[in-house]
Amino acid sequence: MARWTEPIFNLPDFTPEHETPVLYVHGIHSRASGFRRNARYLRDHGYWVWGFNYGRMFLPGLYGAGPLEDSLEELRKNVDEVLAATGAQQVDIVAHSQGGLLTKLFIAQGGAPKVRRVVAMGANFHGTDLEGTAPRVLKRVEQFPRFTKLLLSASVPQQLAGSPWMREHADPLPDTDPSVVYTALYSTRDTLVTPNSASQLVPIDGADVVNVEIPGAPIHQLMMRDEEITELTLWGLERPAKTEA
Repeated sequence: MARWTEPIFNLPDFTPEHETPVLYVHGIHSRASGFRRNARYLRDHGYWVWGFNYGRMFLPGLYGAGPLEDSLEELRKNVDEVLAATGAQQVDIVAHSQGGLLTKLFIAQGGAPKVRRVVAMGANFHGTDLEGTAPRVLKRVEQFPRFTKLLLSASVPQQLAGSPWMREHADPLPDTDPSVVYTALYSTRDTLVTPNSASQLVPIDGADVVNVEIPGAPIHQLMMRDEEITELTLWGLERPAKTEA
């Protein structure tokens, strides 16, 4: 049992083998500890791993709720806190679901110089159509705004494909920055972020991007804990970049 309860994240006295610390960014209705297996694996390979619970708490122990703009501000703060604590110039970001969208927004809005690499799993880069039901959901949100606010986080309708928020704040932004190396992992069994292309990145201005269909194809909710994705995360952080090939 101690193996699963030992401290993993944010250890001030850890001596890393890699100069760039890793910041984990969870998704909606989730928490940083969901990355425990992934973070332990990276730590055992010499990475200094950091994780924070951002956003409002939806239910006890489940975070990431609230408007995306508020969560984005918290991500900016967390990146700066990691850089200050480690003395590093950049972070690597490992993100899941909504965390991937926040990472895309952070980089596109001026955060690129602070990020070396991104590894994303089931990321909602382009909004989700919820297997074609997004238009109906958005219509219900418009009809019953108070009821929706009680049951859902504000970010749920925000990140639906075609929502006013996505059209104004996310869709116009570039997927990638040429100074960052990206690995985007997606699953054909993912029914929350659909279509699968929503979790893939478009290389802009020659950006180093690899979109990888996960061979084991875990469902969306299990990606943070998946052993195969854990190994692919390390690969994404260490694969030769185009500039190194």
